[in-house]
Amino acid sequence: MPPQLQQTIAALADPTRRELLERLAQRPHRAGELATGFAISRPAICKHTRVLKKAGLITARPHGREQIYELAPSGNQAIEDLIGILERVGRFWDDALDAFKRYAEKKEP
Repeated sequence: MPPQLQQTIAALADPTRRELLERLAQRPHRAGELATGFAISRPAICKHTRVLKKAGLITARPHGREQIYELAPSGNQAIEDLIGILERVGRFWDDALDAFKRYAEKKEP
């Protein structure tokens, strides 16, 4: 599995990071604004945004003394790639389980 895809999976595995992405899907946010409403500290939110940036899912641009976070164009592609892989894996398991079911039904007395 490509390292970029592994980073995408790791980034999406955390519910806080998924919530951050949902917020950013609506519109860009300033760093302080993005942290509002979470039960964790701002430094913890910063750690989550670093993971999302490293995975290429979001970008940050300076705006005065603050950072403005937004979804990265490459982030959409990374998520689409992941969805494609998960769909292929799902089809594989559906086919394998169907084959097993047919085999088991043949073997019944």
